Amino acid sequence: MNQKLSDLDPGDKPTDVSDERRRRHDALLALREAIETEERVEREAAAVTADAASTALWLGASLADLAVVTGKTRQAARKRWPTLGAIHRRRTWLGNHVDDIRWAVRVVAENAPEIDVPDRAVFDELAAVDASVGREFEPSAEYDGSDPARRWHDLDRLVDVLLRGICDSGRARGGQADFALHGACGVVGYYDHAANRPDQ
Repeated sequence: MNQKLSDLDPGDKPTDVSDERRRRHDALLALREAIETEERVEREAAAVTADAASTALWLGASLADLAVVTGKTRQAARKRWPTLGAIHRRRTWLGNHVDDIRWAVRVVAENAPEIDVPDRAVFDELAAVDASVGREFEPSAEYDGSDPARRWHDLDRLVDVLLRGICDSGRARGGQADFALHGACGVVGYYDHAANRPDQ
């Protein structure tokens, strides 16, 4: 047999017996598939681990806390998961400005009829996410088994997606609507300043 079976077929070997060349080829194919599976599993495991680290930070853990779990340094955690610094800064800022954010949302919602946006459904989503935040930040709120950091993800969405979108595309018709839009954009600006400052 001179024709190659595939790019993995090294050809005949002097010690081949019977159909050993085909068996060897099949074994090499199986090895390639196993390596691809191993790489995929490693990527998936790394993604799950990164998500767990991210969730821990959203729930107030520090890089020092992660270092205790990983048995490595804070610097090693920062190097392994480079997005954690930004999450920590956002979470810290959000935690200190819950009332400010919800005030901005309320003022925008109250003046929504006087704020022109391309899609008015944004105000419905703003109200729904704010209501969720209100429930999640109640002292009696209990974990329901879904996203453990949902309150922080929702609060972040209020600022980084919804208020930002209204600031970017909204046009106030004057009066209180101008004040509402200005206040919302101020909150977004403070958020950006905190989220984008360099790590200490």
